[in-house]
Amino acid sequence: MDKPKLLIADSNEEFLQALAEELRSHYQVYCCRNGADALQILRSQNCATVIMDLLLPQIDGLTLLQTMVQEGIYPAVLVITGFLSDYSMEAMSRLGVGYVMQKPCDVRAAMARAMTLNQRLMQLSTANAKTIVIELLNTLGLSIQHHGYVYLMEAILLMTSDPTQAITKELYPRVGERFHREGRVVERSIRNALDVAWKRRNPDAWKRYFPDGRKRPTNGAFISKMSEVLRMQQMGKTPSREK
Repeated sequence: MDKPKLLIADSNEEFLQALAEELRSHYQVYCCRNGADALQILRSQNCATVIMDLLLPQIDGLTLLQTMVQEGIYPAVLVITGFLSDYSMEAMSRLGVGYVMQKPCDVRAAMARAMTLNQRLMQLSTANAKTIVIELLNTLGLSIQHHGYVYLMEAILLMTSDPTQAITKELYPRVGERFHREGRVVERSIRNALDVAWKRRNPDAWKRYFPDGRKRPTNGAFISKMSEVLRMQQMGKTPSREK
């Protein structure tokens, strides 16, 4: 089984390499020393966890976090920094940071925090994801009576775990494998379920997620948006802070 991917973004080369060395037995580790490189890695790799400083060259940590949210990139985030204020803590809370440690800190303690945070995220995902998706679909008028409902739920959960996959070539076949159906059957059933829900929709409910209410979002747009909402709800907790 492939190791989960983890990014460390810190301008302190000594701390960066020491932490990377500790984590390589558990993760596929990517390292960089500035925010611009961090963003490039996050755009190209599906990192499960990010360990980062706020004081990064080129793109600072808070700007990087904001860009990640805007682009739908939602890993577990551990911030290790010497710069903390009421403003930065409030901003990190809004931007989905899971835990904050203050520098200087022990490398092994940082490794333990990163692994705990990742495990907690996985547990939350398993326990709460289906409940969140059910609530979202019910809010938008999707009925469990349609075969497309269960396919749609599975598609959203799978897309949340890997947002980089192609809808038609990868996602539909993966959903089909779970239910012993062909990908084209999955696609057609999801489309039919969304057509019915759209015709019977509550406009205000749909506009919360799809502001352009003139036409129904495509299957792909709907699945991507719901997976984004799911990730935000899973990550949108006030970050714990090391005492």
